Amino acid sequence: MAKHKVHTTDVFQKLWAAINDPKVRGIVLEGGSRSSKSWSIAQALILYGYQNEGLTIMVARQKYTWIRMSVLATMQNVIQSIGLPIHFTKNPFRYEWNNNELTFGGLDTPQKIHGVETDIFWINEAIEATKDDFDQLEQRCKGKWIMDYNPSTDEHWIYDNVLKRDDVVYIHSTVFDNEFAPEEVKKKILSYEPTDKNIIAGTADEFKWEVYGLGKRSRREGVVFTNWAECKKMPTEYQWEVYGIDFGFTNDPTTIIRVVFADGQIWLDELCYETGMTNQDIAKRLLRLGITQSKEIVADSAEPKSIREIKLEGFNIHPSVKGQDSIRATIDIVQRYKINVTERSENAIKELKNYVWMKDYSTNKYKDKPIDDYNHILDSLRYIAERKLSKKQSGVYIIR
Repeated sequence: MAKHKVHTTDVFQKLWAAINDPKVRGIVLEGGSRSSKSWSIAQALILYGYQNEGLTIMVARQKYTWIRMSVLATMQNVIQSIGLPIHFTKNPFRYEWNNNELTFGGLDTPQKIHGVETDIFWINEAIEATKDDFDQLEQRCKGKWIMDYNPSTDEHWIYDNVLKRDDVVYIHSTVFDNEFAPEEVKKKILSYEPTDKNIIAGTADEFKWEVYGLGKRSRREGVVFTNWAECKKMPTEYQWEVYGIDFGFTNDPTTIIRVVFADGQIWLDELCYETGMTNQDIAKRLLRLGITQSKEIVADSAEPKSIREIKLEGFNIHPSVKGQDSIRATIDIVQRYKINVTERSENAIKELKNYVWMKDYSTNKYKDKPIDDYNHILDSLRYIAERKLSKKQSGVYIIR
């Protein structure tokens, strides 16, 4: 292998020592956000493959549909940073180099991955996986296995059944172990710490600080929506159908969702979750998604210019209605129905798991107001609920 300079963190150094230790069977990387866990694993797998030939490597996540925007994107960025030639195919996702093959699999399709024999496997965001998923992969693995995760629960089979093994190396890390993490990312994570300053600013979040800042095991409390479940697909017959848009650009994403109402339940499918989209980009995306000009769309009324520009493209788009205490009122509406979310809607599921009520740190109780975070898709859902499931009369919401 030609010599290339590869920038690594302390996390990588610990991982590299473990992956080359013949006494080690498994490696667990637990810790905070942006601590270089997945980046270091991707580096290690690529470099290990240049030192060894003929390896079969499997990278898995809970949902196959989540791979493209997460672990695959990380792998592509790492390969680009290393600057070595590696062949990539898209269907299915596969890398080939030095007579090695690295493929990707979803734990939601066990028939496709449980029978695969590997030399190395990596479960990304392993907190989502079941013990049976892990057991099936390990019993067909001839070499090492790796898993990484943010510890977003205080009870898990990994803690009880894996970390107690003598042949497993445990590596803990936080963003402060990653010297290459952008300062803005560090500032964002530090804003979660429940200091007086952050509490006054409204950015403090004890759970996020514990899990994503310190990388400690914690359980999310005070979740706004508990009335939801994942589903395989959207129903083909329904009472009504509406699309929702929440505008973003630099930091916040633009989101597009499809919502239908069937069997007295709400059904939601995530169609777009991207930053940097202009109004023209949104209009093009709507057409590409097959959202014809006759389809009803509800968008954030705080962006009248954006709504007008998209309307001029011929779309049937309407502004949301935001009355007094509309957030609380529309949350009440949505809470009255079961929400079915397609399993491919990764960001919608993440928002539902992390959208919580604000906490009053002086009383240690929750306020009657949600945090202003993890709510881009959920804001769109509220706009639709206000339009389709309620009518406003004299400032009072009435459930139909």
